[in-house]
Amino acid sequence: MLLRPLLLQQLMTSHSKGAPIYYLTARVAFKKRKVVHERVLWIVSVFDDPNDIRKHDIKTMHRLGLELYGKNAKSEKQIIIREIITKKFISYSNLTKDEHKRQNQIKMSAA
Repeated sequence: MLLRPLLLQQLMTSHSKGAPIYYLTARVAFKKRKVVHERVLWIVSVFDDPNDIRKHDIKTMHRLGLELYGKNAKSEKQIIIREIITKKFISYSNLTKDEHKRQNQIKMSAA
């Protein structure tokens, strides 16, 4: 009887299906007062493509907006991830990449 809950717990915490989590260093461009600036910033995400980060990783894009513009910025925040410079594997997520993308779609449709 004790074996069954342990097996269920192992199956639930299995890392075989989860998406890899990366620590990325990226070159990010942003526009401030009609002038384009570039910075090298860190990103932690399951997505390793700049377009996927922009489309699907709401938390990272929000954090970048706060870091680049501050919390009192009133203008439209234009953030472009130009390229990924370094990519370092950290761990595995409990969710797959598709589940992360679906999670973003649910949040966007609810808002």
